[in-house]
Formats: sequence, structure tokens, C-alpha cells
Amino acid sequence: LLFASLPSHRTLTFAADGSWQLLQKSIGISAMHMQLLRNDRVIMFDRTDFGPSNLLLPNGKCRNDPTDTALQVDCTAHSVEYDVFANKFRALTVQTDVWCSSGAIMPDGNLFQTGGFNDGERRVRVFSPCRTCDWNEIPNGLTAKRWYASNHILPDGRQIIVGGRGQFNYEFIPKNIKLTTKESRTIFTHLFSSTLMETYSFSPTIKLLCSIMRKTLLSKSIR
Repeated sequence: LLFASLPSHRTLTFAADGSWQLLQKSIGISAMHMQLLRNDRVIMFDRTDFGPSNLLLPNGKCRNDPTDTALQVDCTAHSVEYDVFANKFRALTVQTDVWCSSGAIMPDGNLFQTGGFNDGERRVRVFSPCRTCDWNEIPNGLTAKRWYASNHILPDGRQIIVGGRGQFNYEFIPKNIKLTTKESRTIFTHLFSSTLMETYSFSPTIKLLCSIMRKTLLSKSIR
């Protein structure tokens, strides 16, 4: 784990004056995904189907998953929480494969992570920023299988999840927020042309437009 420092009075033009500092020789896992939380902790996690990591789960805990393609019984961690100020990390437990999953930080500070590979493709994982919290997983939390999808926060506090391998559609989470339109309850199956290759829906780019810009674009498209 590396840390880059730059004097506060310098601009990015002088970035060459900064330096790297080695904070940890190893955290035991590979950080395929990394997210900074509001409490200055960093959550890192990696796929579970590539064999054991170099970090044991605490208290002899093991993950038992008969559907895992590498280890059905795995006593190693595939996620850690790193404390930036204390320069310490602790093992976390992910139950399903997060390989190329997607996610976003909710307005309340919780990290919602969705989809993944194999047993993780319809999972919703929630991590709350507290000193002792761990991952909470929701089985079948997604309507469709999501691998290489994209997420974006909406003004109403939900996330929209778009695409994923072979998924030419989108959906919303969390599901327990009261929806205002009937259309929001369904998956839209014709967002992309079904004749396109399944890889065209990999990690699509999402931009949230303000209402004025959206109305302008709609007006031009009607013309």
C-alpha cells in the first residue's frame, strides 16, 4: 500500500515534487476494487474465485460456498478495511464473488455493491462505515444478473444500475424505497438493441443531467 504526498501550498503543476511512501508491504489481498468512505477508511475487495488470499479471516472463520469455482471452503479474506490515519487494516468477509461488480456510496454513507461473477451476479452487498461493521449481503437483491454493470446515484437517493454482460436493461436499488411511477417497477429490456454483441453492455458510461438540460435534449430529439 503506497501513499503519495504533495505540499499543500503547491499546485498540481508541481506534482513532481511529491513523493511516495510505503505504508504496508502487503495487506494480504489484491485491491481490484477500492472505495474511500466518509470516516476516512478505505474498503478494498477482490474476486473470490482465484484461490486463497494471504490474509486469514479472524477467529477461525471460514466461508463455505459449494458454488465457488476455486475453493468451496475458504478461510481467507478477500476484503479489508484500511484505516488511513492509524495505518492499520482488518479483514472483512465477502460471501460471494465480487469480480467486476459495481457500486456507489449512498447519501447516508453506506456503500452499496452490486452484482459480480458466478454466485455474486445477483447479490447486493452493503457496508456501513463503522469500526466493527462487516459486509451484509442480500441474496437475489437484483432482478437481473449483473457482471460489468455501472451504477449511478439518483436525486431521490436510489441507485440506477445499467447493463452488465448480456444485460440490455437497467434497474434500481434499494427496492424498499417507495416508487412514484409504475414504470420504475420494471426492467426496461430495450435500452440497448438486442442485436448488439453482449459485450457492448459492459460497464456503460452514465451521466446524470440536470432537469433543464434533460428537457432541452428531449425537445431537440422530438424535432
